[in-house]
Amino acid sequence: MLKLGVKCSCAPEQLYDRLQYKPDIVELHLIEDDLFGKKRKQLENTISMLLNLGIEVYLHHPTKYNGSYLNIIHEQTEHYLFFHLSSRILADICLTHSIKCVIHPHYPLTNSSLINQENTNKIVNEMKKMLSYGEDVFLWENSIYGVFTAQNPNWFEDIVKPLHLQLAYDISHAFISFRGDNQLLLDQIIKLDPYIQYFHVVDSEGQKHDGLELGTGGVVWKSIIPFLEKRPYIYEVVLKDENNAVEMVASHQYLLGL
Repeated sequence: MLKLGVKCSCAPEQLYDRLQYKPDIVELHLIEDDLFGKKRKQLENTISMLLNLGIEVYLHHPTKYNGSYLNIIHEQTEHYLFFHLSSRILADICLTHSIKCVIHPHYPLTNSSLINQENTNKIVNEMKKMLSYGEDVFLWENSIYGVFTAQNPNWFEDIVKPLHLQLAYDISHAFISFRGDNQLLLDQIIKLDPYIQYFHVVDSEGQKHDGLELGTGGVVWKSIIPFLEKRPYIYEVVLKDENNAVEMVASHQYLLGL
């Protein structure tokens, strides 16, 4: 059964907009301020409200700290410490509410995410620390370029399999990593099927991060639907207006039409 999964921030305007569509799943995309003081209380109240409505809730670890993308092996001490502090806080929230959190080991390609054995070893070591914060709390999302991506031919054998990671598999990220090759995309989804717990569903032309509405890019969705029917996902489509989820809902209608 295909479910309606949507993404939003904790802003009331976005929440009210998403709730009018009666979603099955909501992913809350967090910023650093959401984890502290009154903002944390607001976050936890929002989680409770959504759960009480019968909606599945997922959190997304903040993508940035002080304006810079986070990296699990960040070379700046302050950013590194924030990565782990925020992850501990999120693990605590997730364990309290019996939910899960999506997290990226890295985002844009940097020296610390280049594909080599040294970076692989560092990422594995940091992941081991984070796995100790909360068992089965984190869903690890693949980026487009670097160690933890479909671009790395050994990311499954070197990282995912030995650590028994639960994955949040971003279909467009993998599609871009494979330069728009649908067969490579499908082959990897089949291979990773036992590890994928959650999907980010979004189309792409396969050349760059474009976040397209389903049916407007190059992904062949019909062959992927059987995998989407077995687990939760959200439509992570770039919206023209963050307070209007019309492109996410249109993407859901597109899949239902298939």
